Amino acid sequence: MGRPLFLYIFLFYWHFLTALFTVEAPQSLFTVERGNNVTMQCTFPVNGELEFRDLSVSWEKKDESKQVYVLHKGEEDFKNQHIDFRGRIKLLKENLNLGQSLLQITDVKLKDAGVYRCVIVYGGADYKTIHLKVKAPYRIINQGVVSTGHNEWKLTCQSEGHPEAEVIWQNRNHEDITDKASTRFETGSDQLYHVTSTLTIKSGIDEIFYCIFWNKELQENTSAILHIAADGILQTESRRFVGAALIATAFIGSGLLLLLCIRKGMQIFYFRASQLLSLCSVNSSLLSRMRQTFTTSFLGPKIKEKKKGFKLVT
Repeated sequence: MGRPLFLYIFLFYWHFLTALFTVEAPQSLFTVERGNNVTMQCTFPVNGELEFRDLSVSWEKKDESKQVYVLHKGEEDFKNQHIDFRGRIKLLKENLNLGQSLLQITDVKLKDAGVYRCVIVYGGADYKTIHLKVKAPYRIINQGVVSTGHNEWKLTCQSEGHPEAEVIWQNRNHEDITDKASTRFETGSDQLYHVTSTLTIKSGIDEIFYCIFWNKELQENTSAILHIAADGILQTESRRFVGAALIATAFIGSGLLLLLCIRKGMQIFYFRASQLLSLCSVNSSLLSRMRQTFTTSFLGPKIKEKKKGFKLVT
């Protein structure tokens, strides 16, 4: 009878002491795109100035029992850190004074997805779990159009992402023609799915087809338009090229216009300055030196090109 009573008393006081020190997770789920950075957070109570020698912080990947980061009594300990996280983990120690344990993971990989546990020991002890979700959308679709003769064409769409995507083909009228295509899936060490889908179809020129990568888990789709032209060129790619050329031309033209405006402004400035100096009866030698300086600095190249017929207006 004595033992159950002791256990009851212990559990009662343990819950009471734990309630005095509570770790919180302001955000229990983080979603990040592969290759980006993420900062996960848990908070703990700090009364007054933080005593680092009494603080221990631990982050671990709970579902795989991988040690991510350890700060023991104010000192970082990397000797048991899992190799998957080496060189990519940082605890923002300047935030510990505010009661914030911020764990930053850089260059997030697909295998980083999972459940993390943040454990804080500071007078009391408590922990919280945080879920990390990593997405890799099929953002870029590489396209190809090849003529196989006799009005037959081989259309190809290739992309990579995670998880495995479904590839849907449609014609100009958005009718489903996926059954005429073949799709191949390959996976690499990066856990990405490399998906290649090929549609072989008879068609005349100036026809349009769509390939759509549907990522069911992320509820996202990425599509590409394949245009069978007379020369087999993809219209979508040529549009991007022309757009880039126009932007570059506009940029260079704006620069030249700016230089012309500056030179014209300096000519007007000198003309007005010369009039003012003449009205004030400024020494002619001073005016001559100003002309010489302006001519050398700003109009030198122009004078060399047109030595004859150049006349400085005063």
